[in-house]
Amino acid sequence: MKGFGRIFALLKPHWLLASMVLLAMLANTALEIIPSYLTRQVVDQGIGRRDHRLVAVIALLFVATAMFKGLVNFIQWNLSELVGQNVTYDLRKKVHDHLQTLSHGYFAHAQTGQVMSRLTGDVDCVQRFVGWGALLLGNVILMFLGVSAFLFWLNWRLTLVSMVAFPFLGRVVFQYQKLIRPAWEKVRERMGRLTTVLQENVTGVRVVKAFAREDYEIGKFAGKNREFLEENLSRAAIEADAQPLMDFFSGLSVVVLIWYGGYLAAKQQMTIGSLFAFQGLLWSLIWPIRMLGWLINDAMRAQAAAPRLYEILDTKPEIEDRPGVEDLQGVRGHLRFENVSFSFKDSPEPVLKGIDLDIAPGEVVAVIGGTGSGKSTFVNLIPRFYDPTEGRVLLDGHDLRDVTLASLRRQIGLVLQETFLFSATVRENIAYGKPDATDEEVAAAARVAQATGFIDAFTKGFETRVGERGVGLSGGQKQRLALARALLVDPRVLVLDEATSSVDTETEYLIQEGLDEIMRGRTTIIIAKRLSTVKSATKIVVLEGGEVAQVGSHDELLAREGPYRRLFEAQFGKAAVDGEPGPSGAGAPAERGEA
Repeated sequence: MKGFGRIFALLKPHWLLASMVLLAMLANTALEIIPSYLTRQVVDQGIGRRDHRLVAVIALLFVATAMFKGLVNFIQWNLSELVGQNVTYDLRKKVHDHLQTLSHGYFAHAQTGQVMSRLTGDVDCVQRFVGWGALLLGNVILMFLGVSAFLFWLNWRLTLVSMVAFPFLGRVVFQYQKLIRPAWEKVRERMGRLTTVLQENVTGVRVVKAFAREDYEIGKFAGKNREFLEENLSRAAIEADAQPLMDFFSGLSVVVLIWYGGYLAAKQQMTIGSLFAFQGLLWSLIWPIRMLGWLINDAMRAQAAAPRLYEILDTKPEIEDRPGVEDLQGVRGHLRFENVSFSFKDSPEPVLKGIDLDIAPGEVVAVIGGTGSGKSTFVNLIPRFYDPTEGRVLLDGHDLRDVTLASLRRQIGLVLQETFLFSATVRENIAYGKPDATDEEVAAAARVAQATGFIDAFTKGFETRVGERGVGLSGGQKQRLALARALLVDPRVLVLDEATSSVDTETEYLIQEGLDEIMRGRTTIIIAKRLSTVKSATKIVVLEGGEVAQVGSHDELLAREGPYRRLFEAQFGKAAVDGEPGPSGAGAPAERGEA
């Protein structure tokens, strides 16, 4: 019942519309009873006494009641749909907005297909119940109470006898409810898994085709689709078992009515008009009971879907602003790592261990190391995608946890190795962090990122629409747009995580020439595999096993034995270390072939 409480709480902002729907339901219940009362009067008073004038008047009242009932139904259904759609809008927006607040760690573990399934299918299940099922449920309750009261007034003995089958019907409904809810939970879960497989298949279609794994993906999807089908068939079997029993016990009431009602009328303990009225209203009582199974079905679907939505809403962001934190202002770019260690929750082994590092304003620091050395985790601490498990990271003397996330991230330009572009124009992608940028500012950022060459080749230039995730662009083109996007916000701290890994060395050299000017006066953190791109850094930090193994300039590290010298020899050969020509600059043309 807790789940239903949270579902009905969604109606609170729309209490006025919901109240109008309730009033329409009350009017509809009264209008359902009036025709039966008129039937009683026309049979007993009009036809029984041969009063043709009364029959004509009652016939007009029948017409007026039907017209008014149609108007009330129109208002009721339209207002109910309006409530349902507003609830859907609010719920979907609430879940989406909350997703924006969740931390990087949540999305590292969440399956995109599951999240999409909850925002679409699960929200629709809740909307169907709130907008349609709850309306019918309200009608059922009001109709049952109102019609029952009128039937007791007509003949309490016949009412009690006609309801003899109701306890059996109630038992069937109760058993059905116990079985159908877990069945729908399994259906929703299977739907989430099916969506996940579909999302991965569509997103990774190039990999699928590159390895000729179409048959494998077809089989994998067919397997998940089969599981979804089987759960749906199991759910349908439960419904198929319950519905005939509900129909039987509902119909049994009519049989009892004809038998006992006829007996009372024959004994003149009940008028013929009352029996006609009773028979008409009993069907009005049986109809909602027959609908009860479908209502429970929709209710259980909503109750199975709601926890999946509230699981997202109840997830607390791991990274959020502390109470009372202030905006970061006047940033110079002085970064300091004080005894910083970091471990993921699901891993006992620390990724970073005791990092002590001071990065002066305007300094260019390169972070290098092998796979799994902790480079990406290191830079993810700077914009607070993660918080250290031990120690602290400071910017201009401020612990990053003591300033607002928004003000911190406005000072950081981040270019990731995995480039993501939105389905929008080239201009909109570059100006994503600064939507009010002028055309001149956007063009200037593109020039520095060496992107104007291919942008100008497009028919619509900066207004060219980029396909989903940058489809239609090469890896290097996407990376240059991402670099332009970071440069446009004019950050005090620039983080380049393999920012030129997808471009050729010629383009890398050109980009580096532009970056040399852009990086001047900014604190810049560079992660790169090509040592030619980090040679000119003022400081090189070598990570091994999550620890700082070496710190120094290129010449200092090259002059002594250690991991940096070994990496350099691996890329350029021992001769380069021994004094023969090596990389003379950041991807300089003379060494581009070797790099």
